[in-house]
Amino acid sequence: MLSFTFVNAQTDAIGDFNKHVIEKWTEDYIRVSQYRVKGSPYLLGESFDGELTMKTGQKTINQKVLYNVMEQKVGTEIDKNLIAPDGDIVSFYIQLPEKFGGEKLFFQPAEAFGKNNVKGFLNVLSDGPKLTLLRQYKSKLVPDPTNMYSKDIRIFEQYNEYYIFLKKTSELVKVRLKEKDIIAALTGFPVPANAEFTKLSGVKYIIDFLNK
Repeated sequence: MLSFTFVNAQTDAIGDFNKHVIEKWTEDYIRVSQYRVKGSPYLLGESFDGELTMKTGQKTINQKVLYNVMEQKVGTEIDKNLIAPDGDIVSFYIQLPEKFGGEKLFFQPAEAFGKNNVKGFLNVLSDGPKLTLLRQYKSKLVPDPTNMYSKDIRIFEQYNEYYIFLKKTSELVKVRLKEKDIIAALTGFPVPANAEFTKLSGVKYIIDFLNK
C-alpha cells in the first residue's frame, strides 16, 4: 500500500502518481517481457473501497477492488493480487480516498455503449437522455526519464482517454479535450457560447447543458 499524499490530487491524481513513480518509486520492479518496470499496472497503484456488480445481480461485499488499467481487468484484492470474479461484470465503482481527490468513480464495460472497438471499462462522468461523457483509464510502458541509458527499464505511465456517446445514433466518439474535437463530436447540438473545451470541468458543463 502506498503512503504518499498529493497536494493537488483532486485536479491531477494521475499526473501526480506518474511523477511519484518517476521520482520516488522505492517498491519492487515488475517484469514485463524483457523489461523491468517501475510503478504499477493498477489504477493509482493500489486497491480501493468499491463494489462489483455482476450480470447475475450479485454484488461483492466488504472487499477491496483492484483495477488493472494496463490489461483492463477488474476484480477483488486478495493478498495484493487481483482475483477475477465468477461471471460478467455489468458495472463497478471505486471510492477514491481524499489523497486522490475523494471522487467516486462509476464504470461500465465499453460494450454497454453501442458497437465499438474499445476494450475494457469506461468511467461515466456525465449522463443524460442525449449524451454520455466517458473517461477511460489506461497505462502504457514508456522509457524511464531517470534511467534513459538503461535499455531494460521502463515505467508504467497512466493516462486518460475521453469519449462522447451519442444516444440517438448509438455512436461512441473518441475526443481530445480540444475545441475542434468536441465541436465535431457534437455536430447538430447547440453548444453553449463561451464554452471551455480544454478542461474536463468545462466539457462536463457542456454535456450537462445539452442533456437538459
